[in-house]
Amino acid sequence: MAIDRIKYRSWKGEKSSHFHRVYTIVNNIFLQKMKSKGILIILIIGLFLAHAFPIIFGALIPHEELTAEMMVGTNFISYLKNGLLIIFTILLVSLVCSDLISQDLKDKSFVLYFSRPIKTFDYLAGKIGGAISIISIFTFFPFIIYCLVIIGTQTGDDYSGSISILGKTIIVGILTTIFFVSYGTMISSLTKKKTYAGIGIFMSFFVLIIIGDIFTTFDQNWSLISPINLLFYSYDIIYGIELSSNLNSNIIGVLLFCIIFLPLVITFIQVYKKEVGK
Repeated sequence: MAIDRIKYRSWKGEKSSHFHRVYTIVNNIFLQKMKSKGILIILIIGLFLAHAFPIIFGALIPHEELTAEMMVGTNFISYLKNGLLIIFTILLVSLVCSDLISQDLKDKSFVLYFSRPIKTFDYLAGKIGGAISIISIFTFFPFIIYCLVIIGTQTGDDYSGSISILGKTIIVGILTTIFFVSYGTMISSLTKKKTYAGIGIFMSFFVLIIIGDIFTTFDQNWSLISPINLLFYSYDIIYGIELSSNLNSNIIGVLLFCIIFLPLVITFIQVYKKEVGK
C-alpha cells in the first residue's frame, strides 16, 4: 500500500511586529475588562460622582482663569484631592489589575504566551498597556476635560496661565495612571489568586494611610509612607504649591521614583522567571 506524502507548504509570510503583538494583548484586555459589569458600574458611578459634579460645579462658579488652587488647593473647590476620586480609583484598579497576571499564574498561560514569539517585555507592555487603557478613562481624560471646561467658561482674557495649568494636568494625569497601574500590576504578579490580589491592592493603600497617620505625630515625613499622601505632595510640586517646611522634597522624589519603578522591576522579575523556565 502506497504511503501518501505529507503535502507541507512552508509559510512564506512574516512574523507580526512587536507593536502588533503588544497591541493585540492591549486590545484583548480592554475588550474583556469593559464587558465586566463590576468595572462598568464603578466607572459609571465614579465618573458621575467624582468627575461630573466637580466639572459642572467648577463651570458654574465665576472664575477668571484656571488656577493651581482649583486643582489641588485646600479649599472646597479642590478637584484632584477629592476623596471620592481616590476611593473610586483604588476600587477600579483593584478590579482591573486583580487578575492581570495572577490568572496567568493560576492556569499556567505563560506556556502558551512564551511558546510564541513573545518576550517578557512584550507581555508586560501588553498587560500594563491594557490596564492603562481602562484606568486612564478615570484618571486621565476627565482631568483634561475638567481643565478644558474651566478654560472655556473663564471670564478672563489671559489664557496663558490656564494653558500652563492644562499642561501640568496632563503630566499629573499620566503620573496618576502609571502610579496606580504599576502598583496594581505588581500585587497581581505576587499571587495566583485574583481575590487575594484585588483585596491586597485595596487594603494595602488604606493600611499604609493608617500607619502614616500614626507616625506623622513624630515627624511629618512619616506621612510619606502613605502612597496617597505621596501622590498628593507630588501634585503640589508639579503645580508649584509650596510644601510644608517639615517635608523633605528629596525624600518625596526618591519615594515616588521607587513606588513607580520598583513595582515594575519586581513584576518583570516575576514574569521573566516564567519565561526562562518554560
